Amino acid sequence: MPDQCTARAKQTGEQCKRAPIAGGTVCVVHGGSAPAAKLAAQRRLISMIDPAMTALLRAVEECEEWPTKVRAAIAVLDRAGFGPTASLRVDDQASDLASLSSADLKDRAMDIVKRAAAAEAKELDEPEPVH
Repeated sequence: MPDQCTARAKQTGEQCKRAPIAGGTVCVVHGGSAPAAKLAAQRRLISMIDPAMTALLRAVEECEEWPTKVRAAIAVLDRAGFGPTASLRVDDQASDLASLSSADLKDRAMDIVKRAAAAEAKELDEPEPVH
């Protein structure tokens, strides 16, 4: 994703210097606040969750070689709404996670992330109520 808005001035041809919306390519002045742009940006961020989770899970196993990928993965998860302030409700409190293998834990974590992403995508697809 670009570090700055990709829009260009008509007269000078210079690139806009504003930051794009999270997951987007343009700033709010150049269309980033449009519903379609917001939806595309959110979908782009959601599509990055699985690779970010994979990088984090692999970093747990090979932590010395992955500090940059971990920071990048955390940044992606944070921007996608799964950062430190995100909350997670666990329904299955009876299971003992300590008895699971690392592969089973990975599968469970990926399922949780996919369900959360699907719920977020569903919220984005629903029209906003008229006030």
